[in-house]
Amino acid sequence: MRFFPLAVLTFALAVRAQGIDRDSLLTDAPAVPAQGTVRVSGGATATQNTDNGATPSGSSSITGSIGWTPLQNLNVDVGAYAQVGASGPAARVRYQFLSQSSFGIDLSGGLRFKTVGFHPDRGELEMLVAVGRRFGKFELVLNGVFGVETGGGGGKDIEAKGFAGYRFNDAIRAGLDSRLQSEMSDQEGATPIPGVRDYDLTAGPAVSWMLTRTIQLQGLVGVAQPKKTNVTAPVGVVSASIDF
Repeated sequence: MRFFPLAVLTFALAVRAQGIDRDSLLTDAPAVPAQGTVRVSGGATATQNTDNGATPSGSSSITGSIGWTPLQNLNVDVGAYAQVGASGPAARVRYQFLSQSSFGIDLSGGLRFKTVGFHPDRGELEMLVAVGRRFGKFELVLNGVFGVETGGGGGKDIEAKGFAGYRFNDAIRAGLDSRLQSEMSDQEGATPIPGVRDYDLTAGPAVSWMLTRTIQLQGLVGVAQPKKTNVTAPVGVVSASIDF
């Protein structure tokens, strides 16, 4: 009988050590799942069309990925990545350097290759740093991303993503999720068009529900300001994931 409380405590500490290991709808997690975990995710994004298709402000996309943690702290995934107006194949590798249980914060770094970058017709290699911490029932996650066009392109962009949320209990979490991407340089050196933004913004309130220990549902209803437009439109994002 003495073994049972010890086993429960060991399991609780192991779960806690994993940290914030689930991506929100717009922000990359600062921790990775436990070794051996396979996570399958799928989602959809819809943005209201406000100009009868003249710009990519009105669109819908389906995304999905499968991730695996083959070694402790190392996670890889492949799938489809989407931003307002475009989507395409993507691959990501992350390594968790610090955990909150040992160092007070979760910290990971990684690389993502996607065939759709800031310009939809060019691929991009991104370098990611993600940091996060839980403060009791509150949690905060911040991402910094630097992207470089591939295939001979010389464009560069920076990206900031963040999630701030509150955990009502072990299953329900709600907060604000956001992603802002801005172009730093363009290969063609094109002259900016007045009234047309050179950034891409998506933000809004989001909720997460853990149906079980392995199944998660997420939803966001917010606002999008797509790149290369002057449009502001409603956006909705939903996703589901399951661990094996």
